[in-house]
Amino acid sequence: MTRHVSVHRVVLILLIHVSSVQTSCGFIGITAAKKPGIIRQALLRRATVDDEDKDDGVNGGDNDGESKKKRKPTARRHKSTEPSYWHDEDDPFLVVTREHVHATGGGGKEMAEERHNEHSKQPTNEVYLDNRKIIKFTIRGNPRVLIRHRTARGFMYNPSRASQDQFRDCLLKLLPRRYHPTIIDDECFDGGGASSPVVLFSQEEFLKMSLVFRMKRPKSHFVGNKPGPGRLKPAAPGKLHSSRGDVDNLAKFVMDSLNGLVYSDDRQVISLNAIKVLDSEEMCQGATEVEISVLTEEDF
Repeated sequence: MTRHVSVHRVVLILLIHVSSVQTSCGFIGITAAKKPGIIRQALLRRATVDDEDKDDGVNGGDNDGESKKKRKPTARRHKSTEPSYWHDEDDPFLVVTREHVHATGGGGKEMAEERHNEHSKQPTNEVYLDNRKIIKFTIRGNPRVLIRHRTARGFMYNPSRASQDQFRDCLLKLLPRRYHPTIIDDECFDGGGASSPVVLFSQEEFLKMSLVFRMKRPKSHFVGNKPGPGRLKPAAPGKLHSSRGDVDNLAKFVMDSLNGLVYSDDRQVISLNAIKVLDSEEMCQGATEVEISVLTEEDF
């Protein structure tokens, strides 16, 4: 009798255990009583699911933050479409040779009109004169210094090459086609090689160069850190300021960029006047003013 009672008790305990597992798992059938391994597997599955849900709930915000942080560098690496150098229509541009005068912009036209009134009554855009060579132009954009040539993997390269090409391209758009450098191939020169390019100032001419570098102002100089006309702070520095960039390295950038474009070699420049100031015009984005003329013995 006692043996039957004990067996009934064991069966009752197993049924109670199976019912509790049923309520916790939700999908375990009565067959679980016959196969205890199923109960163990179901409990392990439920435990792993609960752990994953907890991890998602705790670390979900952090993962979102990390994904946002990863997106930010891609936005900062996005290249700006704004050009490094450009020319405004109102900026003076003047080219004077012994045969022609070409002038555009406000200051250039005024100078051409003065020369025109003295010598001729022809239109100011193309005036035929017998005068000294001179070129005057303004390139917008923050002036840059010439970085020294570097060596990598046994090869020497110019880190400023890309910026210099942009500077040259901007000037080429201003120059009339007749003043563009040309290369003449002649077997008589250099034992059959190509001669040096024909440029505005020949290699026999000695030059005087005047440079004005208007450096770009930082946003901290403006009200609300927003650049714009009339938004300079009263406490902002004036035009004279020792901003970054040595004036001699700024001059080297321009002189080296004009090689083969305006003159044959920058060694032709025997007189140099350069000044560096903070830009205080309009948006204060910086500019480079260049004036080159021919020197003669009578100038000394």
